[in-house]
Amino acid sequence: MKSVFHLIKGDMKQIYRDPMLLISLVGPFLLILLVRFILPFATAQFALGAYHELLASFFILLIPLLLGIMAGFIMLDERDDKMIDYFAVTPLSKQGYLLYRLLLPGVLTVLYGYIYLEWASPVSLPILDKLLVTVMLAMEAPIICLFLVAIAANKIEGLALSKGVGLVVFVPFIIYFVSEPWNWAGGILPTFWPAKLFLIEGVHLMTSLFIGGLGAGIHIFYIFQLSKRFLRKTD
Repeated sequence: MKSVFHLIKGDMKQIYRDPMLLISLVGPFLLILLVRFILPFATAQFALGAYHELLASFFILLIPLLLGIMAGFIMLDERDDKMIDYFAVTPLSKQGYLLYRLLLPGVLTVLYGYIYLEWASPVSLPILDKLLVTVMLAMEAPIICLFLVAIAANKIEGLALSKGVGLVVFVPFIIYFVSEPWNWAGGILPTFWPAKLFLIEGVHLMTSLFIGGLGAGIHIFYIFQLSKRFLRKTD
């Protein structure tokens, strides 16, 4: 527990000192304000009412993206400074360290996602769909974090990768503008599944459960594979 408090204290100092990390932390809140107050005005001015579902799914995917990148940069800094090796020999262990690092962006995503869905979203989802979307979003932030630290050799590479991984938030546009069944090809990407719940026509319990269940499985697969790669890379 002492090691966890040490991590939390270090995180707050690092985020306060690094403008990029600070923006990533408060960015989702600013995004929520934008969707809540600016988007309705833009919708009225540019006749975007027909694209509410598309815009709602796009903006909510930015939340785990920002938080996942934040957590990934913190881990890359700690790996460069050999801090992960230090935590590996403490009671926290390397696995405990990784669990903390993945839980932090996941929990923050749940909090921000709840505020977005309940207060800012231009689309009101059924309760089940809200739950399924939130569960998948909570796993997307860790996936993005793990992708950066499992692939990038240092923070410079991580910065370049973060620009590429940001493209996954545009998956809703594939779902919206590419007809079925072709748009299902996007299912290899985790962001496809929460976006699909926003964009399915009608409300069908079994369809929501199918999309949510399969999507959660895809997310878990990515977390498992990327976690193994990260642990091997830090051995």
